[in-house]
Amino acid sequence: MTNDQEADASPPTMHELVRQVFREVFMTRLAETIGPVRARERAIADLRAGAVPPWDSDEIDLTIYLARERLRKEIPEPEKTGGRLYVLGFQGLRPVVKVGSTGSPERQFDKYEVQARNFGYALVDGWVSAPVGTREEAYKQESLILENLHFVLNGYLPGGRIFEWFHGHGFERIRELVKCPEVLLQQRFSRYQGDGRPRRRAEQ
Repeated sequence: MTNDQEADASPPTMHELVRQVFREVFMTRLAETIGPVRARERAIADLRAGAVPPWDSDEIDLTIYLARERLRKEIPEPEKTGGRLYVLGFQGLRPVVKVGSTGSPERQFDKYEVQARNFGYALVDGWVSAPVGTREEAYKQESLILENLHFVLNGYLPGGRIFEWFHGHGFERIRELVKCPEVLLQQRFSRYQGDGRPRRRAEQ
């Protein structure tokens, strides 16, 4: 299945809460010293050049922290439950974008941030929608969006399967397509040639 598995989360311990407070203070001071824009530019340049974890870079750490903070603070209608769509942008030697749906955004973002870090990718961008229905309804919408995204971005569906990870594509474009599934569907149809064959990127 392509839908995200959401395990039960235990409340944080006192030690974890204290560590979180110290981290927030440190990152706030770091942001004031370096500046978010400068930190992001340097972080992405270092990641493209082959920086690997554990990151020996304040700029990378700060960029990851700020991406997570934006996701927490900008989540629409946080008091509501249900399934949400999300787009996460990661940077390593090349950009990678993760598209999915979830009923527990915080736990899912923690999971994928750690998973990507293990493969040398840092979270640098993120977007999450307001609830789009029940968890099951969100998963159905996710599946259709993933299929259409692969046809629009790659010209075909790799191996006949729906993959949630998009390599070498920009976060901003994928986010806008996920936010506007009607536009995404129109772009899918526009990729087809007169003989009904989908155009691959090399043919465009």
